[in-house]
Amino acid sequence: MRILLTCFRFVLAAALLTSAFSSFSQKCNCPEYRALKTEWESGDSAIAPYINKLQSSSNPICKASSYEWLAIYHSEEQHFDTADMFFQQAEKLYRQSGWSDSILLTTYTYWAQLYYTKADFAKAQEYTFKLLQAAEAGGNPHEIGTTYTMIAQLFNQTGQAEKGIVYTRLAVSFLDKIENPLKKADLLFKLSKRYLWHFQDTKTTSSLDSSELFSYRQLALAKQINRESSIAAAFSNLEGIAYERKDFKKALELLDSSFKYTDAGSYDNLGTNYYDKADILIEMKDYAAAKQFADSSLHYRKLGGNPAYIAEVYDLLLARIGEETGDYKKAFEYKEMGRAITDSIRNVEKATQVAELERKYSQAKNEKTITELAQQKRIYLLLAFAGLLGLIALAFFIRQQSLKSKQKIMEAEQRLNRARMNPHFFFNALSSLQAFALQGNDGKSMASNLSKFSHIMRETLESTYKEYVTIEQEMDFLKEYLELQKMRFPQKFKYEVSVAGDLEPDEVLIPSMILQPFVENSIEHGFTGIDYEGLVSVGFKKEAENLFINITDNGKGLTSAAKENSEHISRASQIIKDRIYLLNIRLKTKAGFSIDNNPGGNGVTVKIYLPLLHKQHMK
Repeated sequence: MRILLTCFRFVLAAALLTSAFSSFSQKCNCPEYRALKTEWESGDSAIAPYINKLQSSSNPICKASSYEWLAIYHSEEQHFDTADMFFQQAEKLYRQSGWSDSILLTTYTYWAQLYYTKADFAKAQEYTFKLLQAAEAGGNPHEIGTTYTMIAQLFNQTGQAEKGIVYTRLAVSFLDKIENPLKKADLLFKLSKRYLWHFQDTKTTSSLDSSELFSYRQLALAKQINRESSIAAAFSNLEGIAYERKDFKKALELLDSSFKYTDAGSYDNLGTNYYDKADILIEMKDYAAAKQFADSSLHYRKLGGNPAYIAEVYDLLLARIGEETGDYKKAFEYKEMGRAITDSIRNVEKATQVAELERKYSQAKNEKTITELAQQKRIYLLLAFAGLLGLIALAFFIRQQSLKSKQKIMEAEQRLNRARMNPHFFFNALSSLQAFALQGNDGKSMASNLSKFSHIMRETLESTYKEYVTIEQEMDFLKEYLELQKMRFPQKFKYEVSVAGDLEPDEVLIPSMILQPFVENSIEHGFTGIDYEGLVSVGFKKEAENLFINITDNGKGLTSAAKENSEHISRASQIIKDRIYLLNIRLKTKAGFSIDNNPGGNGVTVKIYLPLLHKQHMK
């Protein structure tokens, strides 16, 4: 399945927008800026002499333009920190010049593009909102409409499709105000793309129809003015629409048309076209050809340098091809490579930051409007305040949804962890059963041990989706587990499992598999190397309105045992911490646990405090 990121052409959007703003890049009475830049681009000279000429000028706009030029140069060379520093200097000098915000159009465009390339979508959105202020100050309909589509794109990137389509619709209103056919074709392309993304996210059929309408309008206009890059973009959009309608043959034909008009140096567009072709071939089950085009897409994605693009090739093309062809090892490796990149750039905090930036921008704009119009009508103050409250409520809702999503992810991880009861134990237990059988023991004992082992396996697998068990079930599980461990380590230890008389073990619930990791640590690590008989004690009792569970052993203690296997112990502790954290969120309780050496001698004591849960209260 194709996702939103495949269709992204932010760099193209920024480049077209920048060319539209280039007339302003002469920077208000700095004509030497354009002349020097044109001369440098047509030759092979170093950039420094040209920059020095601008910086030696007495014109403050020329000095500001020199820093903007340096920032763009270093941004294209992917020296992002250096570029950011020069953008800051350019912004400072432009503001000191006394011109309106419109003088910052090019600066903010490239600055937003820099952060998008770094996949820092929150910062990209920050400068895109600044760009909107600059575009509105200039009053050019193409500049304003294009900036709205850039804001929409960043909302789509962070999983906020409905917010993105709002800004897309705002951009539509500027379309008929644009007289230049090249600029109109550019905005038609962006509108088609945004509506296509909205369909992919929401399956709203009218959005797919709107995307097709804007694409055909763009194609006709691009052919009329003979603009090959715009023709290629239109065919690419139409290919995406055919793909969504499952017309893969038509999609391939349209994609070949897009290739015909795509420039050989356009890494992002070539990467997208190769991605789309591989995607279509996967749907057509031609996996060998799909792999070739996926590798080509990865090649151009790496040349482009955008980590989000690279991640999607690993995660959604190469891993998928591995799965479909049965090469699960490769599929897993590609998934991990993609996940490692994606985890660093797409998370809940970034989506929240983007929404917060929108709130700040709208708040600042409303406050400015109130200042200008306060003497005319007081009613505007009330409207602005209501709008601000709505934005705050929206930001709070988005954050709550994000936190719920994060909680679901943690719960899924915990289900996996509950299914990962130490595989070494299963292996060792099977080995012990094999040895037990070879020693000629009676069949009744062998059957009993096999029954215990099968019950443990069944309980472990069922606990993946079973959040709670009764104390009685947990005691039975622990006893069978400990008996099998005694078979592995005969004469090594003994155990005690008890419950206080004021508890009803068949009615009180506890989280499943929460005690086994601590008991396992006592046997596997606490009793290793001791020359006396070990003892593990597990006790359940009631304290106030809480359930207190005490696990003690007389092993080596934490100081020596932890050194030998600190990773295993810390991993077990972290799993329990995460489960108790989720329990506290879900039930609004204050459960917790502690691990300490026994104060009076050898061994470790684990104290666990849980809420007192009864069956009838949890139904």
